[in-house]
Amino acid sequence: MQRFAVLALALLGSVAPAAADPPTPPWYSGAAGQKRLLHLSISLGGGLIYLGSQTVFSDMLASEDCRWCYVPYVDRAARNSLVWDDTRSADITSSVTAYIIAPVVGIGLLYLSDRHAGLPRFLDDTIPVLETVVLTSLVVQAMKFSFARERPFVHFGSEVAFEPDHNRSFPSGHSALGFAITTSAGMVCHWRKYWTEPYVWGAGITLSLTTEYLRIAADKHYLTDVLAGGLIGAIGGYTIPRLMREDVTIVPLNNGVAVVGEF
Repeated sequence: MQRFAVLALALLGSVAPAAADPPTPPWYSGAAGQKRLLHLSISLGGGLIYLGSQTVFSDMLASEDCRWCYVPYVDRAARNSLVWDDTRSADITSSVTAYIIAPVVGIGLLYLSDRHAGLPRFLDDTIPVLETVVLTSLVVQAMKFSFARERPFVHFGSEVAFEPDHNRSFPSGHSALGFAITTSAGMVCHWRKYWTEPYVWGAGITLSLTTEYLRIAADKHYLTDVLAGGLIGAIGGYTIPRLMREDVTIVPLNNGVAVVGEF
């Protein structure tokens, strides 16, 4: 009788429903959620400041006269060799590659890297890219207003589409955007060991270099403008996600700051 009782209990235990898994907390709860909200707020606030500098405060911040008007030989030679007769087509194409194709490729590949992981993982992968784009755009915008470099189409008297910012040539915002997306998305893929990493680097760098060429072809930027913009984007894409991961720290010094970490 005892054997039958034990067998019956065993059978009942085998068919009894398993304990339900605890519900998954929402993406904004806990320490990770607070960090997501913090960096989303930084990105949103920085984006609003950038939009304000482009629109409402543009006339106040921009210089009516160029402060950097001289064109070095290297910029003059590159411009004369690469500028298109149809500058408008080059201008439109460069905006498509920088503002549409590059973000779609970068974010799209991050999504495909682990598309079943859920919203929290997708946010953790994309927020570093968003914050990098916003902060590097603010740096570029501040430099544009500070240097007030005359655009090549103004200097050489080319016929291009209406362009209100005649003295914001240095550095190139399109170039910074492309390399910011590529580098930050590539760093995320590298940390996650995603299979898409080589595709992010390959497609991103190709698009970014194409954009740089097209900005010169459109007579909107000089060679040094696009090189500086690309460098700013790459530095931002490498550094900002690391700061978000706390891989590096900024240490105040008597005469400045130092960045400390393992690279």
